[in-house]
Amino acid sequence: KAKPSAALGRYALELVDAPALGLARLGLHGASGVLVTRDGGEVASALVAELQRRGLRARVVESVPADADAVVFLGGLREVANEDQAIAINREAFQVARTIGARFASQGGLFVSVQDTGGGFGLEPCPATRAYLSGLPALIKTAKQEWPQASLAAIDLDRAGRSATELALAIADELLLGGGELEVALAATGQRRTLRSFAAPISAATSGSPIARGDVVVVSGGARGVTSACVIEWAQRTGARFVLLGRSKLEAEPTSCVGLRDDASLKRALLADAKTAGRSLSPAELSRQVGAVVSGREVRATLDAVAKAGGEARYLSVDVQDQAALAAALDQVRREWGPIAGLVHGAGVLADKRIAELGDEAFDRVFDTKITGLRALLHATASDPLRVLCMFSSVSARCGNNGQVAYAMANELLNKVAQV
Repeated sequence: KAKPSAALGRYALELVDAPALGLARLGLHGASGVLVTRDGGEVASALVAELQRRGLRARVVESVPADADAVVFLGGLREVANEDQAIAINREAFQVARTIGARFASQGGLFVSVQDTGGGFGLEPCPATRAYLSGLPALIKTAKQEWPQASLAAIDLDRAGRSATELALAIADELLLGGGELEVALAATGQRRTLRSFAAPISAATSGSPIARGDVVVVSGGARGVTSACVIEWAQRTGARFVLLGRSKLEAEPTSCVGLRDDASLKRALLADAKTAGRSLSPAELSRQVGAVVSGREVRATLDAVAKAGGEARYLSVDVQDQAALAAALDQVRREWGPIAGLVHGAGVLADKRIAELGDEAFDRVFDTKITGLRALLHATASDPLRVLCMFSSVSARCGNNGQVAYAMANELLNKVAQV
């Protein structure tokens, strides 16, 4: 989790050889044995047969019970006809992890995910649709932080036309003869590799920005937070035009709130307004109104700062997950400003909870803002002459993060889609 020490450095990933060490990941785990989920083909049955041949209890299951001791999730090997099917497998894997989460956090166990994204975790050629399976390793890495006693691994297995028996043999060998790496890439050639992070220096000399004065850049989540700070700096360097997308409506600030800064003062002013109007406010509604005031100030401050920096900016209140609304908004931008040259996806929300405690609604809120938003943005700009495509990710994608499974999975998926 090291931070770059200077602006002229960046961190990158590479695949490195990882010879098998003969260290078994699994043994006779409790009464349930090894539970293998279905892969949509014959690999699950072949893997169970191979594990039984080697003296282990194993069976294929339709669903994983909460008292499971060892689980091998093969959903990432399924054929996927489209992005929706691939994305659904991420949710399915999370739900399996949540089911066993409380038990594994206290007692340990074995949980292994297996996917086919080319046998190289996206660093080598991979079908674009299958890149949307790539949240699974971030699930495993987050689970390792929350379940320190558990044995975990994310395997990227290149199927490469091999038979179910051959694939089952490769998985069984990894489980019984592999090593302790969290991420294992198994090529069709038999090569076993893992991922290594390294500092990759870049030259101080640049060939110039791909974005020039007057170019149009669309930025989701760009009106507030760290994304807005980047936009302001970019405006200073390029004089570009920025379309900042956000869900918050830019409402006029109540006169009573002007000049007030702290939360308590804003609440008193808004409560007084409501009383004068003969209305009552619930605590939730009061908090929403305060949030709208603060959000509006941040958006206006960003627009003003971009203008002072030498760029132009407009704010559009649109949910990036709403493909139709997004398309209509960007059509208007093109009519007034021209084609889109840059796309930055910085939108994101948090709903931090441990795997065992995170509900589907909260998972989807975090995951969909990143992933459904990404797909809508890519679709809406498919015919534009893009010169820049940038996605705001997180170190949680690389390392996992305690309590941030949805955020980690979504960001890792962003990384791999960007690579493809």
